[in-house]
Amino acid sequence: MPVAVLLALALITASALYFRALSTPVQRTGHPTSTVAALPLPTSEASAAAEPSPSVSSQDPPLATVKETPSPSPVPSPSAPAKSSGKFATAAVDVAAVGAAGKLHRYSVRVETSLGLKPDAVGRLIAGVLNDPRSWAGSGDVRFALVSDPKKAEFTISVASVPTAARTCQPVAGSCVKGASVLLDASAWSAAPAAFAGTGAWRAYLINRAAGLFLGEPAERCPKKGRPAPVMSDQSGNLGGCTANPWPNP
Repeated sequence: MPVAVLLALALITASALYFRALSTPVQRTGHPTSTVAALPLPTSEASAAAEPSPSVSSQDPPLATVKETPSPSPVPSPSAPAKSSGKFATAAVDVAAVGAAGKLHRYSVRVETSLGLKPDAVGRLIAGVLNDPRSWAGSGDVRFALVSDPKKAEFTISVASVPTAARTCQPVAGSCVKGASVLLDASAWSAAPAAFAGTGAWRAYLINRAAGLFLGEPAERCPKKGRPAPVMSDQSGNLGGCTANPWPNP
């Protein structure tokens, strides 16, 4: 067979094999391709994405330092003398005497302006004590009426600081009297001795002893241990074995 014919046949065969290879799909073995993970965020961005910033609620309580409520001021004691102004305010109330028997004594009440006391409240307290049946009125010999007009009063009961009271008389056991002036020591008024159950009973003692001084009642001492102390005894310290007693007729 001529050479030219052989070359032509070889060329035709090669062309056929080439086009067959192009039309046949290629098959490969192995694991399928895995999914590619997303690239990690930078540290700051990752934190922001993982932990979103908390929102501020209008109901959240504000951050503030809690301050303790200050304690009330202590009651003035004899170690802290009351201030002295030398000026007085008179109680503007009238309280009638209890009962109809006994000599009537009219009195007015006043307090030194620097003490911070309300004159009307002090006046009512004193009137309540002097009208009590355990007080001097309980004997039936005397009775007391509080008047708002000092000109109608037989005597005046004043709650005063020690320096102001000392200009009239020297308080002993919280009170003193000179003429128509009855003085109650403001320091004693505010601080009851341990023997008394609070300032209420102690103030009743101060009032009754002061009224007794005005009436001319003599000083007394403890008659017997265990008995109530006489109201005209000094009960500001040692009671001599007696028990505290604010009333002349307990």
